[in-house]
Amino acid sequence: MKSIRIHASLLAAALMLVGWPFMTIPKLEAQNSQGNDNSQGNGSGAANNFNPPPCDFNDQFYADNGIDVTQLVLRFGDNNGTTRVNGPPATGNQVNYVADSTCAQSDPTRRNFRILATTGGNADDGNSPFSCANQPQPLPPQCAGNTPLEPESFEFISILAFLTGQSAFENTYLRNVGLINGGLEGVQQNPGENISIGQSSLGEAQAQTLRSFTMQDIVSNFEAYAALKQTLPNGVFATNPCAPDMQSSLAPATPCFPVNTVQSVFTPNLRQDWRFATNRNAMDGSDNNDPLGKLTGAVSNAPFGYFCDDLLGAWILTYFWFTQPPNTTDAVCGPIFQAIGQKNGFNLDGTPIILTAFELNQEIEANNCGAEGQEAVDGSDGGAVWLICPAIPDPRAGAITSDAFLDQVHLPDGSPLNQALTINFNSLQRFGMFANELPNNGDGNSQ
Repeated sequence: MKSIRIHASLLAAALMLVGWPFMTIPKLEAQNSQGNDNSQGNGSGAANNFNPPPCDFNDQFYADNGIDVTQLVLRFGDNNGTTRVNGPPATGNQVNYVADSTCAQSDPTRRNFRILATTGGNADDGNSPFSCANQPQPLPPQCAGNTPLEPESFEFISILAFLTGQSAFENTYLRNVGLINGGLEGVQQNPGENISIGQSSLGEAQAQTLRSFTMQDIVSNFEAYAALKQTLPNGVFATNPCAPDMQSSLAPATPCFPVNTVQSVFTPNLRQDWRFATNRNAMDGSDNNDPLGKLTGAVSNAPFGYFCDDLLGAWILTYFWFTQPPNTTDAVCGPIFQAIGQKNGFNLDGTPIILTAFELNQEIEANNCGAEGQEAVDGSDGGAVWLICPAIPDPRAGAITSDAFLDQVHLPDGSPLNQALTINFNSLQRFGMFANELPNNGDGNSQ
């Protein structure tokens, strides 16, 4: 325990450094007492590292969850491990993934490519604003009464592949699991269970499962918000995307910023880090998500649960942008930009960083200062419509390995746009804990 507190004190000292991009956090040597697991690159004891790191899903699991694996675009590890090894999000000598034989051993739904590229972002579910203390007067309704302050919450995801059109979702599929015909001494019989999509003989409509939902319906409930740079190479600030069906009537159609390729959402093209609206729900039905009616007696299929319904961790991609330039003199939008920027900071375009649904919906969009949109599901816009990028369920205790790297937006000087995101990734990687969980009584003594 004393070692933990000493290193936690070192962390506190490290956080005071100005050189954020070069900041390192000392490894927690006390974790090494149980041996090493070099295949997972965590360098820590098994007793303290029980959360497996992220790996790609195998082809069978994609198919079982309604995805035509041949239509996965820019899949990590595709073509026997030759696709997207280097390049965004990896930079320099980094690689996005490595071969790792322990992936399938830890989880039979995975294949043996372990993902090193760890994309960071903010979760905006239910905590807007994050801190009532930083809100301008008069306080918004969310801060009425004794509303507790909520810290900024982070997500760490693995961008495995992209879907560019709804044809990637299977209309029909059938696989039997667990069939036994004969078995021990030739007398055991078990019909098994069917994994099925669009089987009319089972009462399923095309592309639907027995629950009467399509996989497209389910994953489209979970939004990943991409903030593409709006400043063009010539310095002009574009106030609409270059996709006619997405454009807002609040701003001119041209000049526009490109959204017509999957590469449009690569990190070098983002003005701020991702936001994720996960709408997560309790698997025990305590939030009234009872799809089979076994808990309450009534079937309730909505809202969906991210970890119990969206097993691939997929998201629909929602683009959001500003319809006024950062230096706008608009009497309404100008003060709003400044108020949010003073609270959250400013992104690479000079517009305010948006962290919450409240800021985007109630402050920016409700006042005609910004817009959001999604690409055509038929793929005609050319860019990414859905992302296969599961969130790490619990990034602590080994899930962030020592060879992983953080994919995030950086300022021109190389420092991270969101320093708190960097601090927490480093803490998870070195200590297996979020920064605010590091035990420290301030004097370096154990208790």
